[in-house]
Amino acid sequence: MNLIKHNPYGPMSKRNLFDEVFNRSISDFVGTDFVLNMPSVNIEENDDGYTIQLAAPGLTKDEFKIDIEKDRLFVSAEKEQAEEVTEGKYTRKEFNYSSFKRSFFLPKSIDREAIEANYENGVLSVVLPKKAEVVIEEKGRTIEIR
Repeated sequence: MNLIKHNPYGPMSKRNLFDEVFNRSISDFVGTDFVLNMPSVNIEENDDGYTIQLAAPGLTKDEFKIDIEKDRLFVSAEKEQAEEVTEGKYTRKEFNYSSFKRSFFLPKSIDREAIEANYENGVLSVVLPKKAEVVIEEKGRTIEIR
């Protein structure tokens, strides 16, 4: 293991300058209010189907939209905020708009008519149940050899 000394207040080399500019998030430059954040997703499979959980705190269930088109499930949300503060002679107006759209491929084994969604404590849960398999037992038969 090599130990490397680092002095953040020392002279900036080309490498440090490169790291400062290109290895930072855009939110470091313009602030987090202007950056689109994609929610984290957990997908769990069990015997009955799949559960998709999206971490999206700060939204309401009315701001979500869930659509199915062909073999894809689309989950999106839009939130627009406007704030006006008046202090003395000054008025400050701030507008913030954020949105996201995620898509997931649906396997043919999903019962599309039984998909359900629930939003609670900042987590959107989408339950994708599997279709019930119909097992048809055939009567035994004898195969004739020709």
